[in-house]
Amino acid sequence: MKTLHILAAAAIAVTVASCSGKPELSYMPAKAEGDSNWGLVDANGEFLFTDEFSDRPSPVVNGYFFVEEGNGYTVYKAEKNPKQVGDLSGLKGCGFYNDGLMPVVHKGEHISFVDGSGKTKFTLEAIDSVSVSAAMNMFVNGRCAIRTSDDKWGAIDTEGNVVVKPKYVQPPIFVEDMTIVIEADSGKAYIIDRNGGVKTEISEKITTASTFIDGYAIAHTDNYDGDGQRCVMIKDNGEVIELPASVYDIHVWNSKYIVFANDDYDYGIMTYDGEIKVRPKYHAMEILPNGDFIGERDDKIMFVKPDGETQRLPKNAYPAVRSPYVLSKVFDFKFELVSEDDDDDELQLRTYNGKKVGKEMDRYKGRIELDNIYSDYFDYADVTRKFMDMFDADGLKGYPFDSTMKLYADTTAHSVDWYRGDTSMSVSVASGNPYFYVSSATLYSDRTIVYDATPYASYYTWEFNPASRVTAISLTLSFNGNNYRNDLPGYFAEALRDRFGITVPESSYGDNYVSSNGYDAITVHLSSWKPVPLVSEEVVAPADTTAIVFADSVK
Repeated sequence: MKTLHILAAAAIAVTVASCSGKPELSYMPAKAEGDSNWGLVDANGEFLFTDEFSDRPSPVVNGYFFVEEGNGYTVYKAEKNPKQVGDLSGLKGCGFYNDGLMPVVHKGEHISFVDGSGKTKFTLEAIDSVSVSAAMNMFVNGRCAIRTSDDKWGAIDTEGNVVVKPKYVQPPIFVEDMTIVIEADSGKAYIIDRNGGVKTEISEKITTASTFIDGYAIAHTDNYDGDGQRCVMIKDNGEVIELPASVYDIHVWNSKYIVFANDDYDYGIMTYDGEIKVRPKYHAMEILPNGDFIGERDDKIMFVKPDGETQRLPKNAYPAVRSPYVLSKVFDFKFELVSEDDDDDELQLRTYNGKKVGKEMDRYKGRIELDNIYSDYFDYADVTRKFMDMFDADGLKGYPFDSTMKLYADTTAHSVDWYRGDTSMSVSVASGNPYFYVSSATLYSDRTIVYDATPYASYYTWEFNPASRVTAISLTLSFNGNNYRNDLPGYFAEALRDRFGITVPESSYGDNYVSSNGYDAITVHLSSWKPVPLVSEEVVAPADTTAIVFADSVK
């Protein structure tokens, strides 16, 4: 749960105010009473249009929204009669429009950023020859976090220049002008500015951290006495504020107070010096944009003051925008509360004083899906090169065909007796790259690995068999995240045939084969190895893919 909270704060922060002001969040998806399809409603309960889309559209940010239709996402201008923007349809991914840019992904292509007319301004291909695999789905304070295929995060500016080099384990998100990052290679944590400059190093070892809100960020350390981790708050000057060990998690905070949870995930309010103002007894609690606290206990919704005083609200009323305080640092919006009727499940927008606004609705969604947007470009040539790097003319590198099995048995801790009767052994490969990893391979022989050197003499006369040699190998490639493709076995088999002149059918049987489980793993089995002299080591991109372009920058 603690990780979800931190990541949620980070994801929400993606839509932070631009240099010219906060982006406007003007409409939320809703269904008018009696409608089957979705429309868009404003904070006054007035619909821009009704009964328009079968799938739920996104919220409207700076006048644009997107919706999934048929084979992908379509981007629309928010009008009474919504109009598609440029050629932005059939998209594999789409984000929100801010700082004059919107991230989009066309089928089979890299992440691009387009302007309000749909015109491409720049495309993220690679940074220092490492492909860009993901980006946050909106610019943040003139910065957009990007991730390279080696799982390291950095950031670009609105011109597409790299301003924070990709070397961190979490996305650098700038709700304010500084944020916390953790370096992937060293594990050290720093506070950096929008240009990647280090302001200070965090003195305490932390494992996760949020972005700054009101000059504070939440982090977790590994020095907790019991199970799990311990919460701390970090000021933007680097000061680490220790919290009581009873604080199991932190949900939200402002400049004065922290909404914390105990190990039962009941919520209360405390100060930064650890004084509990409201004991943890609420099942849910948020801070509203006006600074008030709203809590839920025993199905009762109420305003909660730090002195413990409460004021009841209409039943089933809750914030009309999820995580309202954080989002108020991000967006300019006027949505306040929404309530649900127990009798007919109708929804009603309300003000903080409980006044109804607009008409009842059948559906309403006050959540903004802020997440990563992923490149749909797949570099078949590069992944095939990585695969072929594991082999040479003698077979699997380090384990050539016809080498004695004793060589590899000697590198293990197993005794001779361990291999009695065996014709195979597992060996370490430890090969990894941004696409897949291989931890081990299986070597096979047509002879047992050990044999009875003096038949009928003694139990201790078993020795390694010099005639037991590598006649076959098998290994499984486990793919990371979105890096698997169903047609990869065909490319791998073709590359083995072209480079080594061996027969490799695309099937899961025979002497040689390359097969797949269909979703994240490929098995390679080779036993008929008669390579021909190497002609060319170049791996050519498949004809049906985009030409491969590596650049030192994303511009």
